Amino acid sequence: MLTGRGNKLRLYVPALLERQARSELEAVLAESRKPRPVYIEPPTHNNAHWVLSVLLLLILWHGVRMHWGFLAHLPGLPDLPSEEWSRLGSLDVFRVKTFGEWYRCVTALTLHADSQHLFGNVLFGAPFLILLCRRVGLGLGLFLILLAGTFGNALNAWYRPAGHISLGFSTALFGTVGVLSGFMALQGWGSRTQSDTGKLSWRRGILLLAAGTGILAMLGTEGDKTDYAAHLFGLLSGFIVGGTASWISRRTALPSPVINTLLGLGAAGLVVLCWRLAL
Repeated sequence: MLTGRGNKLRLYVPALLERQARSELEAVLAESRKPRPVYIEPPTHNNAHWVLSVLLLLILWHGVRMHWGFLAHLPGLPDLPSEEWSRLGSLDVFRVKTFGEWYRCVTALTLHADSQHLFGNVLFGAPFLILLCRRVGLGLGLFLILLAGTFGNALNAWYRPAGHISLGFSTALFGTVGVLSGFMALQGWGSRTQSDTGKLSWRRGILLLAAGTGILAMLGTEGDKTDYAAHLFGLLSGFIVGGTASWISRRTALPSPVINTLLGLGAAGLVVLCWRLAL
């Protein structure tokens, strides 16, 4: 029988059941005091300066195309007008579908219509690129960004009519948001604390994806020349790529520093190879 309230609450049981009642009350008290598993953030990589260096290379490459000062005539590169660079490397859906020039899915990411387009992408994308590379490492981060942007362009080429032409790094930038979302969403699943850390990481990933969708709605469809489908495909491709990378990393303890370096060099090599094919 339970009587009273607050500090004067009293529980009466038969005398023969007193020990059992006390044991059950102590068990309930111990369970309520048991600390809940907390979400442990993975170690971060201090590589923001390297990410900014990569973005600087993207700016310098734009300067080569636009013939900025000392960048106008670099040895080893053909001296082509900016329109010719765009013609050779842009995502020309007709040439992709008809002649199989799928390397354009990569080269188009390195081209921008003008300086305003370039610096807008750099300013918008720098925080997301830094956040991703701090979490997964520079090499893996760049590899996943390139992969998401490439798949986004490939899906855009499949979706668009033959006369469509697009270029720009923004597909990869929305892919970065998708990669972060997918990586965080699946990071906690499969562990002993799946019910707590898994659900928390899933909520964080979905929240970030929703934020990316909001940014897409506000900025990704703005302007007559904006390729909204490329941004959307980049976001979706990034979520799949990031989720897959998270699933692999949890089962293989990757990437190690050596693998991270090799992936970064592989991403750079893929860009160089695709441009050699374009030229």
